[in-house]
Amino acid sequence: MKRIGNRNQRRDIEILSKNYRDFKLLLEEAQQNIASHDRRKIESGIMIVTHIENVIENLDEDDRFIIEKEIMEGRKGNWYLEYFSASSYYRHRNRAYMNFLSCL
Repeated sequence: MKRIGNRNQRRDIEILSKNYRDFKLLLEEAQQNIASHDRRKIESGIMIVTHIENVIENLDEDDRFIIEKEIMEGRKGNWYLEYFSASSYYRHRNRAYMNFLSCL
């Protein structure tokens, strides 16, 4: 299997993270009738959010933890320092990204 470069992984994760959070917000707004949205967009949002959450749910504990923090919560910076050393985090993050992206 060809390894995805860290730069490409990071870009893909950032795009997925933004899209996930945007769709989550859209679904919350639609549910609360805050704004009217196109029905197809809502259905697409439900499918995407559900798929991403199912993939995350099936990752191992460390992978899931990292992906939840970075995708679902959108954390950036040094959030990981209270959980991992820097080298351990980068090793776990690279594995989590590969596993997450390969399951999509």
